[in-house]
Amino acid sequence: MEPDNKLELDSLVERIVSRGITDRAVRIRVIRAFLDSYLETGGERPAAAQLECLADYILQEELKDPDPYKMSHNEAPIMSAYQYDLRTRRETSLKIAEEIGSDGKRYAAPKRRRRSGSEMLLVDEQAKIRNEQRAAKYLQDTKPGPVVTYNLRNTGGAFTDTFLSSQNLRTKK
Repeated sequence: MEPDNKLELDSLVERIVSRGITDRAVRIRVIRAFLDSYLETGGERPAAAQLECLADYILQEELKDPDPYKMSHNEAPIMSAYQYDLRTRRETSLKIAEEIGSDGKRYAAPKRRRRSGSEMLLVDEQAKIRNEQRAAKYLQDTKPGPVVTYNLRNTGGAFTDTFLSSQNLRTKK
């Protein structure tokens, strides 16, 4: 039973799989007999692709089981490639468990979002308006008032009423 090339080996493996043997023990005996005779005649193991095909044929009941809960129902479940991909797509990382409490609130450290360019322009425009208003108020509050001169010689040494009222020095009579 020595195949001459890879195509002949593929056809032999395909013939074994196409038999559709329903009893697992019989499938294992047939595959073991095929591999033993192949090793005796060829001296080498078949390629990995053929071995994988034969292993899938042995495990066809587990691989074709569509039960989505087989991981919890069976003692030693085997997932097909599709079921494994589906499971990994449905799983979430443990990072969520670290950040979300049992009450459903998110307790992660808050992170600020970056402002867009238009938002930054709006903030700059508003800041310029506020700065202009502050500068105008500052100039108004710090500009010097009118200079009032008093000559005490003309009044005989007494302060005028306007000076006293501006300095809150008015005395009671």
